[in-house]
Amino acid sequence: MNILTDYLENGINHKRKMPGESAQSPLPTVTPPRLLSPAKSRLQSRGNSLPEDAGNRSPFVPTPDAPRPPTDEFSERDPVFLTDISLREIDTINETGEDTDQPDARKHRSEDGEEDDEEVGSQIESDTESVEIDADYDTDLEMETDKWLNPELYDHDTTGVNRYLRMCQKLEIQPITYFLKHMQDKELVMKYHGLGPLGMKAMADPLEVNTSIEKMDLEGNYMLGIGAKYLANVLKDNVYVTELTLSENKIGNMGAKAVCDLLMENKTITYLDLRGNNIEDAAADDFYNMLSSNVDLRTLILRHNCFEDEGARTLKDALADNDTLTTLDLSWNHFQWRGCCQIAEGMAENTAIKYLNLCMNGFGYKGSEALEEMLKENHTLLELDISFCQIPLSGAPHIASGIQNNDTLQKLNIGYNQIQDEGGYVILLGEERNENGPMKYIDFGNLTVKPKFETLAVSLKENRNMTIRYGGVMLDVTSFKSAKQDLWAAHVNDPMTKLTEWLDKAGYRLVDLLLTFDRDGSLNLDLEELKAGIHGAGIDMTDLEIELLMMKLDDDNSGTIDMKELMHGNELNILEAREAQRFMEDKKKDDAERRKLSKAGDAKDFHKLIKEADTVRPIAMV
Repeated sequence: MNILTDYLENGINHKRKMPGESAQSPLPTVTPPRLLSPAKSRLQSRGNSLPEDAGNRSPFVPTPDAPRPPTDEFSERDPVFLTDISLREIDTINETGEDTDQPDARKHRSEDGEEDDEEVGSQIESDTESVEIDADYDTDLEMETDKWLNPELYDHDTTGVNRYLRMCQKLEIQPITYFLKHMQDKELVMKYHGLGPLGMKAMADPLEVNTSIEKMDLEGNYMLGIGAKYLANVLKDNVYVTELTLSENKIGNMGAKAVCDLLMENKTITYLDLRGNNIEDAAADDFYNMLSSNVDLRTLILRHNCFEDEGARTLKDALADNDTLTTLDLSWNHFQWRGCCQIAEGMAENTAIKYLNLCMNGFGYKGSEALEEMLKENHTLLELDISFCQIPLSGAPHIASGIQNNDTLQKLNIGYNQIQDEGGYVILLGEERNENGPMKYIDFGNLTVKPKFETLAVSLKENRNMTIRYGGVMLDVTSFKSAKQDLWAAHVNDPMTKLTEWLDKAGYRLVDLLLTFDRDGSLNLDLEELKAGIHGAGIDMTDLEIELLMMKLDDDNSGTIDMKELMHGNELNILEAREAQRFMEDKKKDDAERRKLSKAGDAKDFHKLIKEADTVRPIAMV
């Protein structure tokens, strides 16, 4: 107690000599630049409330290890601020009562110079009690230390810049300047910036508080599955991002699952692009769960992935259950004809998808049959891309049948398949037969066509304002390898038939014909006699047809026709007439069936058209 009492009695009236000041300069009583607890403030303010003659007393208490100031001259040492150590010492002094060497009463100078020890002691005791009560008071030093140790708790930066920089420092990666500049834009496009998984993790942290970005394109950043997982975890509670592009990032099945889990919770993302990410059949179940529960996604792009026939079976069920997705891109996957049939069957039951891209998959003939049923059953599809799908010529009639019976499809891309000119022609014919069809655009790629195709295409363009793309036009050369003759037309145009018809009409016999045409009485007819007789009788026959008749009747090639040869030619003509009659009857039945098939848009009718494409059309010469 003697240290504190002696210092208050003697040291408080001493004056400190500062450089450039006289010894009479009073001790400045400036409050230290720090936040004081209530108890400390009362200890300091007590010195300011002393009488005027005690105004030079110091409000500070020395620590126990500080030297005592001299009684006759003030020490050159700076006054020591009140610390926790000195407070504990005061508390110890109050508990022990009197000191053995010095009285424990603190002297207080009044206006007349008398000391009031009892009053000073009571004030010290009350102040130390308040210090004990406020022992847990948080000082500014403690606040600054906590802020330094946990800066994220005191960061009020809503842009996320500070969070991004801290995360980059933590992960020991270089911050991306482009992201810092554009993280407040509505559309963030960062293609091929080489983020990687760590870069994606650093970006994901500030995105948690970002409220500006609505469209995010992170194509080609090789974030892998773990990077996609970092991003998906952040976007689950995000209500601002509506379009997300993660193409060419090799996220695999792990990333696909993370994104699907995201869309099962996120209700704002309507556009998702996952092109080129090596997603396999193992992730098909995740997409099924997502498409079965999500009602907000409108566009899903799974182009250039590794789905096969097994995954197609799962996607078929997803297409049948989902009724909100409007755009689906499954092009450049590994579907063979079985997988393609599964997708087509799912689309037959779907009622929402308007834009479907299935190009570069192996449909084949079986797949074209499934496409026929899909086009007949689906009534919402507007655009279909089946280019590069290995559709053969035999599959074109099924596509044509589907188009004839479809009432919604407006745009078809069937280029770069093996349908040939005949397949393209029957597809156009199917559209022409569909009187209520809304088709506006058909793309045949670089298909080389024949004049009849071009004629039909021009007609559709003029009458329906359609756009039809195809390659060049080749010469109309008939392939006689598969040619089929029209027996009835050949019989009708046969010169011998014309001759016998004239005989029946004139009431002549063959012998009467020979006697009438024979001018020299040889009972043989040469070419000149035959020509003169036919022209003289008024039979409608050209010189070329008369020459053909001469060649047909002259069996021995003697250059003349006798009675025996005339009778043999007549017998052959009767046999040909019977064959032509049977042919005509079969043709009538076939035509009736064809009309029925044509009206129904049956693929069999188009198959027959392709078979008859190379049939020889009979002319006057046979």
